[in-house]
Amino acid sequence: MIGKFALIAGVGGMCGSNMAQLLHGKGWKVIGISRGAPELGSWLRHIPADLLEAADAKAKLTGIEDVTHVFYTALLNGRTLDEENELNTRLCANFLDAALPRIRKLEHVHVLEGVKQYGYHLGPYRTPAREDDPACVPAYFYEAQHAHVLKRQAGQAWTWSTTRPGAVCGYANGARINLMTVIAAYATIMKALGEPLYFPGTQATYDALTFTSDVGLLNRAMLWASTDPRAANQAFNIGNGDAFRWNFMWERVADMFGMKPGPVKTMKLAEVMKDKAGLWAELQKRHGLVATDLFRLAPWTYADTVFSRHWDNAISTVKANRFGFTEMMDSEEMMRRIFSEFRSRKVIP
Repeated sequence: MIGKFALIAGVGGMCGSNMAQLLHGKGWKVIGISRGAPELGSWLRHIPADLLEAADAKAKLTGIEDVTHVFYTALLNGRTLDEENELNTRLCANFLDAALPRIRKLEHVHVLEGVKQYGYHLGPYRTPAREDDPACVPAYFYEAQHAHVLKRQAGQAWTWSTTRPGAVCGYANGARINLMTVIAAYATIMKALGEPLYFPGTQATYDALTFTSDVGLLNRAMLWASTDPRAANQAFNIGNGDAFRWNFMWERVADMFGMKPGPVKTMKLAEVMKDKAGLWAELQKRHGLVATDLFRLAPWTYADTVFSRHWDNAISTVKANRFGFTEMMDSEEMMRRIFSEFRSRKVIP
């Protein structure tokens, strides 16, 4: 892939930052866009643009003429669904309108989506979801983003692709969506308090079917979808390939921390953690951990939402497999590896 040149919108997030590292390791040149500086090396050219502001995007997205591949991974949370849709539709449109007219060698645009395409966030939906299932009603902002991509593609030679993961798991300090940092910090605190590892969600969520998407596997799928001609102009569900219920997995998660599993004890982690910053700082000092902010490291509000969704969450990944991406991963092994990485980074004891 030498000679390839990537532009990543949202490089400060978990998917974007890990994608940048993957591409850099394969010899790509990489430019990343985010409001804050990402925790990456000097090999990354970082553009600190605010994509919500069209004028700022147009003023700062310069020197991108030789980019060959665009990866859009940016995401903003809204206080309401309508606000979230408006913010992210504008974010993507501003980026594409500022970037695409300036790129002379463009080959492909990849947009990261997710299972909210099918209505996972609204309530029970048809499972396992397939890529040809209708979009949810009311539509999530993915529909508007995709419409803008198609508008920009008209008359052009470049192609597009989309991946739709769920519960992306990996490491990124400050990621807005990451169950692994939540579980790691929660387990560390409960262990320090001498408590068992209670499941903090509802009984129905504990019993429902769900799945995860390893960030490394997702990034490799994004790269495949962006470079394999078979994947051009297609959308693909991407998960680890297995599924589980927390009532099966939770005792295994507790074992990963040398703890006993507790029963279901429904709680709001965002509230429970409000007075734990002092304990977290004490644990960092006691165990020689790196300094992290408990509320930036782990997205507690996101976890509260996930642990209260009592319906099944499942996708079919058959289409990606048939088109050429055949990688799979055991989700329990993924969790053990990620928590081991957290320890090696000295994020948790």
